[in-house]
Amino acid sequence: MRNRILLLLLALTAFAVTACSTMTTTDKVSVSASQSWVLLPINNLSTTPRAGEKTKAMVETQLRSRGINTLKTYAAPEGMSLVSLLDAERQVDQGLQWGRENGIRYGLTGTIHEWHYKSGPDKEPAVGLSLKLIDLSNSQVVWQATTAKTGWGYANLSSVANKSIEKLLKQIEIQ
Repeated sequence: MRNRILLLLLALTAFAVTACSTMTTTDKVSVSASQSWVLLPINNLSTTPRAGEKTKAMVETQLRSRGINTLKTYAAPEGMSLVSLLDAERQVDQGLQWGRENGIRYGLTGTIHEWHYKSGPDKEPAVGLSLKLIDLSNSQVVWQATTAKTGWGYANLSSVANKSIEKLLKQIEIQ
């Protein structure tokens, strides 16, 4: 009887842990740390202002900590109209073109789907995001992944986001 209760508790714990996060990814990809990268705009579809910029800063830190030293960040040119600044797809396209013109090999972009604290008594943090690695030499998407994660009550949103980004980027083997 005791073994059954223990087994049931283990099963419930495993279910609870896996029930609060999901990840879908293409096959792992291997890249050289010596290749140059550009961090492109990250489209924010969440209701949280500037979540794309927050994610971009976390992605940059994760990539640099894993050995990507030649990493530039694309910024929209000054003097762009408000309509152009709000068109994330146009900004990514311009960033890809800028990267090709500057001899950069890889571009990383993404989309924020969810970035907030849920309503309710515990206010759990919830993050949903996608990342995409593009080979600028041939415009092919070489890797893409999506994750959604909810933290436990009173967890920190930035911590949940950083762990989610780290988990996604581990699918890129950097040599």
